Amino acid sequence: MRIKRLICMLLVCATMICGSFTPAGAVQAPAGDIIWMEDMEWDLLDPSTVIYDGTAPLTTGSVNTDIYPFSTKAISQISLKSGDALTFNCSYSPSSASMDFGVITSTGRFYHINVKEGSINQAIRISQDGSYAVAIRNNSSQTVRVVGFVDY
Repeated sequence: MRIKRLICMLLVCATMICGSFTPAGAVQAPAGDIIWMEDMEWDLLDPSTVIYDGTAPLTTGSVNTDIYPFSTKAISQISLKSGDALTFNCSYSPSSASMDFGVITSTGRFYHINVKEGSINQAIRISQDGSYAVAIRNNSSQTVRVVGFVDY
C-alpha cells in the first residue's frame, strides 16, 4: 500500500514539474485525442450543490485541490467559443476513485469524462460559445486530492 502511494506521489510530482514548462496558448491536440462536447455524457446539476473553488478567468492553470465525497467542485469560470479546446492533464489520489472531469454550461448541464485509473490527459472541444465552469466530480466515498493542469 505504501509503495502504491509513493508511486502515485512521484507521478503527481513529475506531472507538476513537466507541466510547469508548458507555454500558455491554444491547445494543439491531435484530432483523434479530442472529444467533442456533444459526444460526452452529461447530467443536469442543481447549481446549489456545486462547490465553487475560484471564479478568476483561467487560460492555463494548475489544479491542486481536494474534492469531498460525492461532491462536484467548479475550479474556474471561463468564456469559451465554439471550436475551442480545453485539456485536462491531472492525477488524483486515491487512484481507485471514480472521478468525472468536464465543464458545466450556463444551463446547468455537466458534460463530463469518467476516469477510474488515477489520471486524465484528455482534450474537450467546445460546441457553443458561452461561459463555462471547469469542474471535477468525486463519485467515491473518500476525499480525493487532484493535482495537475487545465489548459485552454
